[in-house]
Amino acid sequence: MQELDKLIDKLNTDMYSAVSVLDLDTSAFVFRNKSHAEILAEYGSAEEFFETLFANGHRRLTLTLKRKNGSTYKVDGKSFDVNFSKNTQSTEVVKQPATVHKAEMFPNSFGLGSLDMINLFVAKNDAQRLHTENEILKATEKENKKLIEELKEERLASKYDTARSNGTQEMLLGAMQHLPTILATFNGAAPVTGLASPTENYSTPAKQNLARALQNLDDSTANVLESINNAMGTNPEFTNELAELLQKHQLWQA
Repeated sequence: MQELDKLIDKLNTDMYSAVSVLDLDTSAFVFRNKSHAEILAEYGSAEEFFETLFANGHRRLTLTLKRKNGSTYKVDGKSFDVNFSKNTQSTEVVKQPATVHKAEMFPNSFGLGSLDMINLFVAKNDAQRLHTENEILKATEKENKKLIEELKEERLASKYDTARSNGTQEMLLGAMQHLPTILATFNGAAPVTGLASPTENYSTPAKQNLARALQNLDDSTANVLESINNAMGTNPEFTNELAELLQKHQLWQA
């Protein structure tokens, strides 16, 4: 009775415990893995669980203590037989013979028990699931890297467009700041005399006035004119905006 008492105590107190019950009269399992939680929920106690078995006619049994191992159960100790007398409530614990009962053995399983085979199947399924999840993570990481690269390119393009726009605005602002000086020079500057006087011949009075005006400009204003000239040859957007600005202030007619 000592082995049965230990089994009953485990089933009553250990939340990870379970029991397999084999009916020796029918060579069939009554329960394969009846868990602690199921026994308490359905019978109230392990004692009541066995009393119900005996009342249902299951008297010669092989009992095996199991323990929950992840999603499966493993054997926890040696199996033992019990023989409940039909005339009394006494229980005889029968020692297992030398030849161990192999009711749980799969045919052609190379000596592996049913629990071992189940564990192998579970491990195989877990490996396949992990492989699938790993492939999904790899694909997701690849997509994320691609998205990051696209965002970097968009930020660089935006930064370039902003810098170019700022450069155009600064150029126009500089031109406007110096425009009064330039226009005043063009319209009212006194001709330069002496050695600084230009000696070239120009085809129009406007070109001659411009040449004379340039002699009176400081370097910063001359640099602005040069920048405007360069931009007009390379930046159509700037040229259009400058033309619109000059027309707006009635400084130039197309």
